[in-house]
Amino acid sequence: MLPFLVLFAAIGYGLANSFWQTPPKPTGTPVVDTNLSLPPTRLSEQIDYLTHPLDKVLEEKLWRSDGWTETDRDYSGIGYPYQPATFRLTVENDSPKAVHRHIIVPAPYLDHVEPALIHPNGEIVRLPIMGDRYPFDHRYLALPQWVWPVTLPPGTSTLLIEIRNHGPVVLPITLSDSEKTLSHGAASTAWRAFVAGSLAFALLLNLSIVVKLRRPGLAWLSVLMISVIYSQLVMDGLGLWLIWPRVPELNTLLNISLPLCLIALSEFTPHFLQVGRTEARILRAFSLLAGLHLLAAPMGSILLGQHGFLVTSSFGGLYIFALSLCQLKSHIYARYYALSVLSILVGAMITSLRTIGWLPVNTLTDSAFFLGAATGSLILTSGVGKLLLEERKKRLSSDIRAQEEQKLRTRIERDYDRLLRTHRVTGKPNRPMLEEALGALDCERTPYTLCMIRLARFNELEQALGYRIAEDLLKHYLTQLNRYLIQAFGDQLVTINGNGVATLDTVNHAFALLRHPDDTFEQNRLKTISQWLSENFREGRLSFSWAASIGVAHAPEHGTDPASVLASAGFASRDDSTPLVVYDPAIAEWQYRQQLLMLDVEEALKSGDMWLEYQPKVNIRDGRTVSFEALIRWRHPEFGRVAPDQWIPLAEEFGIIHTVTLWVLDRACRDSHPLRAKHGQDLSIAVNVSAKDLAHSLFHEEAGAIVRRHKLEPANITLEITETAMMSDPETARATLHTLSTMGFRIALDDFGSGHSSLGALAQFELDELKIDRSFLEGVLDYPARQKIMIAAMELGTSLDLDVVVEGVEDEAIALWLHQFPGLHGQGYYWGRPFNLRLRNH
Repeated sequence: MLPFLVLFAAIGYGLANSFWQTPPKPTGTPVVDTNLSLPPTRLSEQIDYLTHPLDKVLEEKLWRSDGWTETDRDYSGIGYPYQPATFRLTVENDSPKAVHRHIIVPAPYLDHVEPALIHPNGEIVRLPIMGDRYPFDHRYLALPQWVWPVTLPPGTSTLLIEIRNHGPVVLPITLSDSEKTLSHGAASTAWRAFVAGSLAFALLLNLSIVVKLRRPGLAWLSVLMISVIYSQLVMDGLGLWLIWPRVPELNTLLNISLPLCLIALSEFTPHFLQVGRTEARILRAFSLLAGLHLLAAPMGSILLGQHGFLVTSSFGGLYIFALSLCQLKSHIYARYYALSVLSILVGAMITSLRTIGWLPVNTLTDSAFFLGAATGSLILTSGVGKLLLEERKKRLSSDIRAQEEQKLRTRIERDYDRLLRTHRVTGKPNRPMLEEALGALDCERTPYTLCMIRLARFNELEQALGYRIAEDLLKHYLTQLNRYLIQAFGDQLVTINGNGVATLDTVNHAFALLRHPDDTFEQNRLKTISQWLSENFREGRLSFSWAASIGVAHAPEHGTDPASVLASAGFASRDDSTPLVVYDPAIAEWQYRQQLLMLDVEEALKSGDMWLEYQPKVNIRDGRTVSFEALIRWRHPEFGRVAPDQWIPLAEEFGIIHTVTLWVLDRACRDSHPLRAKHGQDLSIAVNVSAKDLAHSLFHEEAGAIVRRHKLEPANITLEITETAMMSDPETARATLHTLSTMGFRIALDDFGSGHSSLGALAQFELDELKIDRSFLEGVLDYPARQKIMIAAMELGTSLDLDVVVEGVEDEAIALWLHQFPGLHGQGYYWGRPFNLRLRNH
């Protein structure tokens, strides 16, 4: 991952430089004295310093001169001189004899510490050179601090200490006996080690979180922690003392680890907060500046030294802190981040103020950056931990959802498999399973009989009782039928996935029996089944008949494959003339023809295979044409001329009659203009309307739009509807006819007398015309009783104030007999056959 690649590259770069820069050899030898006398001694409260090396100070005896810069012993930071600095202070021995003490400099992060002691008599004693880059065996005591044992003669001695460091230069110094040195050093090391251990634990936790969340961007937090831990190990001397005592060059990586902290923090921010493109570019700029400082650190560059890095890191930290403050309300983790960055900034500020001498140099200020960065890292780790918990919750929730989805998928697959094999409502095997069972039989060797049961009353029961109750009743009925078939026919019954009955749809069901060689036995068996089906079904308080009919097909006579046998049985079941119908190829051919006709209706309307012919209605007294009835005609390309009664009822059943009616109305309105031009503007055109049209909610709007499009008035159009159609749904018919009549359309009752409607109901409709069916004219001249019926029908129309039209007048004798009734109109071959307006015009 990129964060760790950057970390390893920086470490390698720093090590290469540190090994290349070999430290000078130390001079002087430790002075060891076993004298344990403890007379009073003290260090001066003031420390002076010159930015000169110790050798020059000794050579030119500058310790006696003026020009030294004063500083307090507790505020010994002088910043970043980037050159040797020699410190001067005095040591007082009030005893009349020499005493032995330890000079302690508790700043183990200094690269080079070279002391010299000048006795009151002017004797110069060079003490051993120590520092962060010197081997561990140069130390007098195995502690992180620099410790020099010295012998102090009576009087005032001068102590000179040269400091060389790539980082800040400070000189915290104490004078102590050996017992205090050991106890103080051990206590300081203990608490620092505890804090470092806590941070190391947080590092391991963060690494585990990165692995678990699989988010490489969070690894920058691990880089930050590694850099902070390493920096404090060096600054506290723990690195040299505990971890790499024989490789002091590792301690110079302190200059590498500090820029890594800013790089890690800048790169981590976009992965923890929501930042825009501009903010991300600014953060990347801080990372690049920190990278320049990292590259320049081993070279001792003044321009890109630690004081320059201090400015860069301060601005970077403040910018990141500002970003987190801006998102406190919108981003839940911004609070963690703001608190974390604030801790790092406070720690860095305290350390910086100590470095330049504004704060005292002590254990707290020495570890301020470490404590702040450690606190910030722990806060960030807790934030990342919360993120982990939320991710775990999300993943757990996702796992639960995934398990639920898997269970649902399994159930759906199981249900889907069941649906593939069974019918949704009845749970019985469906058509594919039936065909599979029949396909397993070789009908040539094993003939079988397929029975298709059609329950004609299911839809009626569904409307009356509701679909749930109807479906439950159907399930119980099929269960009883299945049980009956198994008990009655046993091995002769073809089992379909363990069942005897299959469901094609809620109305049609089927079962198959192996053929018996005796035809008489076969017929008796079918009659037995038909008789069982004809019995009333009883369930609770209900007792009713399903009006079941059976269509029978024999394999292989009526089909050699399951699909064709099913089709044959289906054809037979649609013949409701008798309860039991065996497939007849002639009837099937007729049904097939009817189906083809229905498929071709709409194409015939477009292609011109359908047209209109017009038959006149005349005033019987004067023979004047007062109206024309539009009659549809069809010449099929395969079946030739098809009479209306052969296809219009089927069109009503299939639901395409409404399209035909609108086409006829449109064509009649178009043809009305030439007819009116020839026979007068009072001429009207009559169009037949189906009961399906009256049930259509938008029929009146569609009819009105057609009439307006042809610039006609509704009064120019007469809508004829049969008596039977009108009475099939009286309420709907009455409402629609009222609307059409209100719009101005003329309403005619066609074929009066051929249906079974009551005369009282007839008076409730708004009619303009009554057309008496041709059946009234049969034998009217020969039988006085028929004449009376005919006269009564005409008088009924007159009493209702309707125009009366007599249909089917074909000979002169009947026409002359009708002359005696004034105001009567007639229609029939006697006055004119239907004609094609296009052919007549040509």
